[in-house]
Amino acid sequence: MEQKWIFDDGAMTRFRNYMEIISPSMEEVQMASFLRKKFQEVRAQVRTDVMGNVYGSFNTDDNLNLGIIAHMDTVAVQVTNILPNGFLQLRHIGLRPHTLLGQPMKVVTKQGIINGVIGFDPTSQYGQPKGLIDEDLWMDIGARDYKHAESMVRVGDLAVLTPRISEIGDDFISGTAIDDRIGLFIIGECMKWFAENPVKVNLNFIGSVQEEVGLRGSSIIASNTKLDACIILDVDYATDTPTPHENQMGKLYMGKGVGLHRKSDINPVLLRLATDIAENEKIAHQISLGRFIYGGTDSTAMQIQQTGIATLNLSIPCRYMHSPIEMLHKKDVESCVQLLIAIINDLSRTKKNSFIPGID
Repeated sequence: MEQKWIFDDGAMTRFRNYMEIISPSMEEVQMASFLRKKFQEVRAQVRTDVMGNVYGSFNTDDNLNLGIIAHMDTVAVQVTNILPNGFLQLRHIGLRPHTLLGQPMKVVTKQGIINGVIGFDPTSQYGQPKGLIDEDLWMDIGARDYKHAESMVRVGDLAVLTPRISEIGDDFISGTAIDDRIGLFIIGECMKWFAENPVKVNLNFIGSVQEEVGLRGSSIIASNTKLDACIILDVDYATDTPTPHENQMGKLYMGKGVGLHRKSDINPVLLRLATDIAENEKIAHQISLGRFIYGGTDSTAMQIQQTGIATLNLSIPCRYMHSPIEMLHKKDVESCVQLLIAIINDLSRTKKNSFIPGID
């Protein structure tokens, strides 16, 4: 019987290593360094471009160039002003104000990482129509005054939610920055798999930057590696909650398998290939839609680079996205890894290198 990848205790330990790394959008250097070491461990060809994207390639001189991409950045806040009393004003990068109240933060400064907390007025009612906005919050780094704060931080410094991870029940994991630590983790696991089980496909495993600020890193990846197709590993909104929005997004449940979306930035040939393989291999999967008809992941930018690139999203259902308590289910990760391995093995076997819709 063919061995299958399982999210066991060893995998959980390895995943924790990814979750502990601080990597705000626009300041992904710690994760980039970690990923380069992972690539070097499996003897991949490693390089980094001027944007900061990190590439680990297994070049077999085959005629199919496949990219497997996950983004290295996380949601964050940025320091916009230092007040006379030493508090810091801020703006968010993908984090809504209501998710930040009282949260512990890690600030990336020139001197290193320092601690802070998000402060707020506990007597405020945050009434309508304004609601809670960035101006209602500040960051407290324990500074005595402006001069003390200025000695520690600068305007423009970035901060992330203090990393945390916990197992809930038998199969759930909760933590900060699961988006998209889980995608990077899957890349690391698959690189190790194919280092031990080589295939006849030019594999390019890539960590992209600045996904959370407009898919900026992925927009230049195609200029650095000519790709025939790419598979994007990311999370998407789970709908098994009291407010599911299934009338617009379709169904995507935790523990029911990896998500395969029918939307405009998914190549139909790759989608059919992935669906057929999942059905034939009996790999748990869900056909869904996603929040919008297009957008939200690196596939949006990758699809329209050069003369066009065939793109596919493998989506991990995620609850409470862009908050301190994002959640995933181990079984969905297992099905994603298993399907990705099966797709690559199939492409190696069939030598398929054309993904033009309507042409078999």
